[in-house]
Amino acid sequence: MQPENNNNKTQSSEQYFVSGHSTKRCDINARASIAQNIGAKGFTLVELLVAIAIFAVLSALGWKVFDYISKVKERNTMHEARLSQLQEAYQQILRDTVQIVPLTANINGNIQTALSLQNGRLSFSKTGVTDPLNQGIAPDERIEYEFRADEQKVYRHKYKNLNQTGSDQPDSSVLLENTEQFEILVLNPNELNNWPDPAADLSQTSEQQRLPRGLKVKLKVNDIEYEWLFSLLNTDFLEKSTAVSNGANGGSSDGSANGSMPQGATP
Repeated sequence: MQPENNNNKTQSSEQYFVSGHSTKRCDINARASIAQNIGAKGFTLVELLVAIAIFAVLSALGWKVFDYISKVKERNTMHEARLSQLQEAYQQILRDTVQIVPLTANINGNIQTALSLQNGRLSFSKTGVTDPLNQGIAPDERIEYEFRADEQKVYRHKYKNLNQTGSDQPDSSVLLENTEQFEILVLNPNELNNWPDPAADLSQTSEQQRLPRGLKVKLKVNDIEYEWLFSLLNTDFLEKSTAVSNGANGGSSDGSANGSMPQGATP
């Protein structure tokens, strides 16, 4: 009986050794499999560098697109501002020219013609001033356009009365900015750079009140040239109306008693 027991013990120990060895192999294989899976899920250094390079390129492209859009928006804003300024200036000149009237002005005792263009400086008499509160505001005023090349600006000067003294200061405002060129021509119908005509007899009221047919404005703003045309009202009708009014009041042909304007003209 003892030999059999010894044999059984030997077989049991052999089985235990085999099973233990198999368990260790399984454990080693499992660890190797886990290590392989971990290695498969990670990134190599080359892959990281490639990803960083792609991200950098995309970021640079995105910044360039954003910068381009910002610059385009800024240019559009500047263009809209310049266009708005031009439109406002055009509308202002249009309103002024529509309301030009053949009335002379008295500036510090000197009779000025209804419209004067000398050395590129335009001045004229206009009407259309309202007085809703009955404060005694004169319905007529004197307007003057002045271009200052050193400032590249066009100024609009407004005198609130046709009768002025040397101490009267106008209400001045900037009509245009960034203006490289600003030239006004008289159309009658030919283009003239001076008005009234040097050959005109300014001792006659009719010559002092004479108005041209229209005006041409040539300007250059921000390297872009423009040309505006403005037609005046039926000046012949206005001149005839003024002449009839002068005759009805028995006034002289050389102006009013105080020398400010012809008889019958609106003060």
